Amino acid sequence: MIWKFYILWLVSFLAGVVFVCVLPGDSPSPSFRYLFLGLWGAILGALFNAIANKKPTDSEADFTSEPSRKLPETEFIPVVSDPVKVSVPEAPARPKILAPEFPDEDWIDFSHELLRNRPFPEVIRKLNELLPKIFKGASGVLYMYSNNQSELHQIFAFGENTISDPVIVPAECASFDSAKIVVADYSDPQHVNGCTHLHHRPQGYSFCAPIEGLEEHFGILSIQVDALPEGETAESWKTKISMVATTFGLFVANQNLQVRFKTQSLRDQLTGLVNKRYMEEALMRAISEARRHGTPIGMIMLHPDNLETLKNQHGTHASEQMLWELAQRLPRYIRTEDIPCRFAENTLCVLLPGADRIRTEQRAEKIRHEIENLQVAYGKLVLQTTLSLGVATYPENAKTTAELVFAAEQAMNQAEALGANRVCTAQTASNQP
Repeated sequence: MIWKFYILWLVSFLAGVVFVCVLPGDSPSPSFRYLFLGLWGAILGALFNAIANKKPTDSEADFTSEPSRKLPETEFIPVVSDPVKVSVPEAPARPKILAPEFPDEDWIDFSHELLRNRPFPEVIRKLNELLPKIFKGASGVLYMYSNNQSELHQIFAFGENTISDPVIVPAECASFDSAKIVVADYSDPQHVNGCTHLHHRPQGYSFCAPIEGLEEHFGILSIQVDALPEGETAESWKTKISMVATTFGLFVANQNLQVRFKTQSLRDQLTGLVNKRYMEEALMRAISEARRHGTPIGMIMLHPDNLETLKNQHGTHASEQMLWELAQRLPRYIRTEDIPCRFAENTLCVLLPGADRIRTEQRAEKIRHEIENLQVAYGKLVLQTTLSLGVATYPENAKTTAELVFAAEQAMNQAEALGANRVCTAQTASNQP
């Protein structure tokens, strides 16, 4: 508040100065005026000093200073030098549970084989070696369908004991209808399942798991053990057999899809031509129509003469490149209605509906001549080949699809035997009416 008193003192002193200046005339002498101002300033200064040093009362202090804050009182708690010990009962010791044994490294190797899409016999051999390591002391059988869905045939068996028959029907295994893993505890008659094929050793535990994938059933994996290893339970074994059956089932499903794709696809992946299956179906339709209308059918079988030499000298890719080039050019030398196809690994075929022997021979000779002069750039190399061609016609050389294909193949083989780079016509005639 000192600055407020100072302003008040300054205003009062200036008021005295103004008072002295406005006095009329020269009645007060200048000396008197200066003396008045000095006394006036001294009086104001003394008054200001007295007010500034005055201690405020309690009521004034509430408005002129910040309110004092009362510190919270601290309660001191004495430290106990010898606390009372409280006895806590110890928890009962838990029984030691052993982790189920599992051959991790062997399972990882087996999984890698599946991911690499190894051939089915190789995967079966690996699985036969792996199962005794996963299911120690057990015996088991892997069943798969063969040519029909009415019987399950034993693919392999492992373990010391015989637990089932080599061939069973799906109805003998409870897992077939339930599509789930079925566990049987032969020590408890209430937990014996309906797997009647496991009649050779009905003791201990048995597990039957369906081999399935993509909603298809491929087989059954059955395992029997007299006593479970220490630390393992029926549930842990059920988990292990589920993992094996599911993984293997997906592999079989993938293999099945690949087989279907190869057999049902209409085009060859390398050449882009139609495949043998499509050509045979087209030939059956053509022969049926030719019988009704009395028209001929021509067929040309052709084989590159030096394809094996290219493969041995420059690698597989060089021979595949030459076969691809032939497939791309073949449609240029035939009619629109003719059907070129890849008949075998290194053999191409052309089906010519309505073409007799003379027209078929002329078309084969044109193909031979064009390919004889063909040069294919392959890096710094130039690939060349000649053709051995066989010609057969319906009904002159054959009455059926199989006879026509056989006659054309025989003529092609004859062209190769005579020195290659030539066209040979089948000389055999069908004896069928």
